[in-house]
Amino acid sequence: MHGIILGGILEREDSSESRNQLVSQQDKEKPPYWPSIKRSAGAHRIATFLREDGWDIEVIDFWPAWTREELVELFKSRVKEDTIWVGLSAMFPLGGAGKRNQDKVEEIVENLRYIKSLYPDLTFVGGSQNISATLAYPLDYYIGGFGEYGIRELLKKLTAQEHNCIVHKRFYWGAERNVIECRSDYPAWPFPNAHVKYEDRDFVMPTEVPTLELGRGCKFQCKFCSFTVLGVKGDHSRCPESLEEELKDNYYKWGINTYSISDETINDSPAKLKKLADVIRKLPFEVNLAGYLRADLLVSNPDTWEDIWDMGLWSHFYGIESFNHEAAKYVGKGMNPDRLKDGLLKVQDWFKERGKYRASIGMIIGLPHETRETFLEGRKWVLDNMPGQTYSMAPLMIADGEMLKMATNPSEFDRTAFASGVFTRTTEEEMGVDMNEIPDSLHELVNFYLKADGVANWQHNTMNTWEAWKLFAEVASDQLAPSMLGPHIFFYHRYLTGGLYNINDMMKTFNEIEPLGSRHIAFHNDFINDYKQKKLAA
Repeated sequence: MHGIILGGILEREDSSESRNQLVSQQDKEKPPYWPSIKRSAGAHRIATFLREDGWDIEVIDFWPAWTREELVELFKSRVKEDTIWVGLSAMFPLGGAGKRNQDKVEEIVENLRYIKSLYPDLTFVGGSQNISATLAYPLDYYIGGFGEYGIRELLKKLTAQEHNCIVHKRFYWGAERNVIECRSDYPAWPFPNAHVKYEDRDFVMPTEVPTLELGRGCKFQCKFCSFTVLGVKGDHSRCPESLEEELKDNYYKWGINTYSISDETINDSPAKLKKLADVIRKLPFEVNLAGYLRADLLVSNPDTWEDIWDMGLWSHFYGIESFNHEAAKYVGKGMNPDRLKDGLLKVQDWFKERGKYRASIGMIIGLPHETRETFLEGRKWVLDNMPGQTYSMAPLMIADGEMLKMATNPSEFDRTAFASGVFTRTTEEEMGVDMNEIPDSLHELVNFYLKADGVANWQHNTMNTWEAWKLFAEVASDQLAPSMLGPHIFFYHRYLTGGLYNINDMMKTFNEIEPLGSRHIAFHNDFINDYKQKKLAA
């Protein structure tokens, strides 16, 4: 039996993730700026899982970048007598600020609607970590969460086999949907299949930076975060044998040795780090990794640095959120700021002495107890003490109304911010919104999110939504020294824009701040176009 999965783009091509970690790499076999082409990891993981069940699954990557004519031509050549279903993988909701972006969303949705009309007998299924990411699409079923087991049971149902498929009727965005809630009904652990196996028809290139999954879930419960525990205790990481197999396959078949790790917290366990480092130490080739490390654990456990280095994990993202002690403690990150700063400098020196180190400091604007002054003080410390590294930032956004109802795994802030009394809802008038206080280039962006459905305007003891956006505009408009590749907008808590189609808008908005932007876009577009031509010709 045959199925097709439309793999999306990991919609952070325009954020710090695709640049900050890799700029300093000197490997002559790769471009010096390492443009990161990111396929939808979920699409390929689901495909690998189902192939082991006997399904013939082809992944069509980067599908939002395909025109209607190209999609029609592709489907004519791919749909067979035994084609049962079409899957669609997404990570973030479609949409964002700006008419151009909204028009592109409408175009993508209409393209899918047209393809669906050509093949009425096929079942169209959308899957995403958060159910809201696929609700804009006209689909037969919507899957939220880690979907391997859920899609397996759905396909059994579609092929009249004995199954345990649990379908909920949910009324979202004005329509009743068939929803499969994997977070509550199907386990994410143990890994059914942690590895991804690419095929010749995927046309994988050595310049890619795929996503690598080492483990699932996070044992910490930061109040702003939507990626919390999976409900199990112990080691959430994959077995060493599968990791070794994936790394060797990708290196010897495709020439890939560089990955972005998807784990929410890589260094949550010294034992896990050692287990994974032992695998990579034995490899006859170099591995380069980038990913999320909890800075307080890194500072507190210098014994883990050797394992982290031996893993090739020299590109780090630290979700600091705030150097204000009270604000950090409130959200679940309470290390003394002086100790944290001292530790970050020691980490930086230790890795630099060994030859490679990139870091990005993530900060959230608008946490309780944070003021404009304390945020800017923390930012200044990063600029002064970690030159050549990056920082990223985003105003705090809190889901509300129907958006909260649709969230597969809402954060504690989303669920309890207003009930706790720490936050109160407010209006533009009460906040004193005056767009003349921010640059013209940011009016559309800021106004969009102040008025966005499902996003609450808030105030607390030290700041409100408008003050957070003003501070964002102030920093985003600030021209930094050439050594800083920033400021970057890292869409940590609530994501501000969509995918590929919005890169040019972002570059226009932030003008010359990002010196690598034009080269990155050109490489990205050339890669996508080459991939499409190969797929159409296959």
